[in-house]
Amino acid sequence: MRKPFIKLTAACVLTALVIYSGGLQQQAATAAANAAEKPTAAYQPVEQQAKLFVDELAEQPDFNSWKQASLHVSPIGPGTHSWLVLVKQTNETVGYLVIHAVEKGGYQLGEYGISSHPLFDEQTLTRSVRQLELLKPASDIEPLYVHPLLAAWKVTAEQDTYYTDAASGELLPVQTNDWAAASSSKLMEAGRKQAPASAKLLKHVSLPSFNPYGLMPWLTKTPIQLSTSSYWGLFAKLNNKEQLRYTAELFEGQMMYVWSVVGYNKWNSGHLYIALEAGEDGTDRRYVPLLLLLELGHFYR
Repeated sequence: MRKPFIKLTAACVLTALVIYSGGLQQQAATAAANAAEKPTAAYQPVEQQAKLFVDELAEQPDFNSWKQASLHVSPIGPGTHSWLVLVKQTNETVGYLVIHAVEKGGYQLGEYGISSHPLFDEQTLTRSVRQLELLKPASDIEPLYVHPLLAAWKVTAEQDTYYTDAASGELLPVQTNDWAAASSSKLMEAGRKQAPASAKLLKHVSLPSFNPYGLMPWLTKTPIQLSTSSYWGLFAKLNNKEQLRYTAELFEGQMMYVWSVVGYNKWNSGHLYIALEAGEDGTDRRYVPLLLLLELGHFYR
């Protein structure tokens, strides 16, 4: 069962935000320093790559607000070689991307989405930390990113450590050893899950938003039979505009994510990204690699 949120003073929240912002600045400075030492891994090409992905997506109606947008790039997670790209119009966030460096050179598209408060949003952090009701301000706040279903803030306060979901801000019912076990778990063929730098968008399917909890088939039905080598039946259902749901249990069943499936993107590299929503107002839509979703959870009709 998930732990309830609790209250925090405004002073604690302000201190937490200062710590968090300082951490990002320090990471950015480190990245820039590394870029100066190794020109082939320069920081600027990440922005150039992000613009290529953004321009490609902006041609679709759902991403129309991405046209002529400004991009704000910052590194996320210690030692991950990953960047969070915020897509902004007149200082308002309209979406995001997560881009990963590839060991042999180049980049891959980890995930992306449409949202005014995407991953690691400072307003979400404020609400998240406020509800922890810390007696003293947090001494450290660190963004952690392993993959789209394992992204969180690590909040340290005196002898206590908390993990809050990077998208929703919800307190995760896990301890440090739970996070360590989940983050060290190796995914199958991780590199095969993400679109490469040269990928072009071939197909964009967008479905109406709906309440993921309007029906709860995961309680009464068996999941749709899919595998990493046989999943085309899923797209037949989506092309037929059927309402599907996706669930994933993490931390040995201590946490369950539930999303409505509201479309997909197909790239010319063969990579498929499924559109997921946690609500029903259509304001927050995440595109996550299908192969990752198949490995970590199930689709239900």
